[in-house]
Amino acid sequence: MHLEDLFTTRRRRHDPLDVLADQINELRRQTRHISRTLSHNAGDVAGDLGDTLSGWSHDAARQGAWLAGVASRKAVQGARAVQRDPVPIIAVLGTAVLLASLIARRR
Repeated sequence: MHLEDLFTTRRRRHDPLDVLADQINELRRQTRHISRTLSHNAGDVAGDLGDTLSGWSHDAARQGAWLAGVASRKAVQGARAVQRDPVPIIAVLGTAVLLASLIARRR
């Protein structure tokens, strides 16, 4: 609203260019508002994504440490079993060497 509209005694006709300029200004204002909202939401999404990835990496590290502990215990148990009775491991290694040599001869 302009001061001319308030204080004139006669109503003037609206100029189409003024109406168009007002519409363009309103579109600019709405565009700025949408841009700010999108920027704010993108920042929130990025923060949430960072938090989620951090949580996943923490869980993966924890589970990796647990799996490493299990593998270590199983390796120690296997080493003790081989120390007690080495015959099964010798048989497995001999079979692997025999298979490898047979495959190598065919090529």
